[in-house]
Amino acid sequence: MSANELKLALIVGDEKNSAFYQNHLASYDDIALEVYPNFVDFRNQSHGKLYSGFLVDIRTLIKSSSGEKLLFSHLLQHFPVMRVTKKPGSDTFSGLLESKSLGRLKGQALLDAFINDLCRKNPPRDVPSGRQQGIFRSAYLYYSDDFPQEPEKAVIEHLTIKSCFVVTNEMRAQGSHVWLVLTEMQEQTPIHCEIKWVKPWAAGSLYLPGYGVSFIGIMEEQFAELAQLVKD
Repeated sequence: MSANELKLALIVGDEKNSAFYQNHLASYDDIALEVYPNFVDFRNQSHGKLYSGFLVDIRTLIKSSSGEKLLFSHLLQHFPVMRVTKKPGSDTFSGLLESKSLGRLKGQALLDAFINDLCRKNPPRDVPSGRQQGIFRSAYLYYSDDFPQEPEKAVIEHLTIKSCFVVTNEMRAQGSHVWLVLTEMQEQTPIHCEIKWVKPWAAGSLYLPGYGVSFIGIMEEQFAELAQLVKD
């Protein structure tokens, strides 16, 4: 796998449909594709891996359990996701995207837009732990390491021992650095963070705006406190 390959995952239960989708994806250059028969296998085998997008077979999604559908909803909130279904008796498929700008496209044109306009522009990242989904925590946010200004009051979600999502309308570029203080932690030294991906505010969006950060400067005491917070 090269550094320039696009990391995608396909979730489809039927082997013939799996071969069908993979055949369509084979026409694109530099795609590193992982294929899973269900969400359970994906959840058990994807820890620590990075992805830029997902394709999900609609029939597989319909047959999935409520817990698997919750994981699908989790992916939908954080990644480009295309729901696909093979049209019976034909070599074509239909797809569905949660995108007003691309949602009117169909078939191969929709797949082209999904891969080139969404996934290739979405930096690969890991799947946040579902355990912390929906749990919001208060924090203070700084934009400089000399802390000259009053901190911004912020809310974070999807906390892990190495990352979180900062809910804010104050956009910063991918690769920028910020500093976070979690109000629940006893050790209040700001944690140095790097912005890995950005979710800007958009009219009609179903998602919270903000950015995902990775903790790149953290004390041992803070790491231990984070591990306990995530465990709880």
